[in-house]
Amino acid sequence: MPYRVRVLLDSNVWLAVLTVDGFCRRMWRKLRRDHTVRASLEILDEIEEKLRLKFGFHPRHARLLTLFVQRQTLAVEVISQVRACRDPDDNHILAAALDGNCSHLVTGDSDLLALREFAGINIVTPRAFMELISRV
Repeated sequence: MPYRVRVLLDSNVWLAVLTVDGFCRRMWRKLRRDHTVRASLEILDEIEEKLRLKFGFHPRHARLLTLFVQRQTLAVEVISQVRACRDPDDNHILAAALDGNCSHLVTGDSDLLALREFAGINIVTPRAFMELISRV
């Protein structure tokens, strides 16, 4: 049986998956076949908000896309308090990866990427993650 990666995708990666037919969507297609993807309520809320405010989606469409993400992931109940990122707004992402027992956090956020690793969780770009899952 192949190694199953437990991964948390940051909201910026999900937004790329949902709005652009590009690299992140190709990564997602490969990822979802063999690996476990997790998401927290905070990440889902952030996705929905950004779809409406940044991308101009109608609230109903933003909600439907967020429900799609929710159905494609396993829910993480975030209970940990984390203060490890230079941007305090990103600490909830680290807490979700920690509480979701993730091996990887995939993000495009430079503040998170600067950490490279947190509590045994590898923090990588979508491109680096695609290289990893292509080898396993």
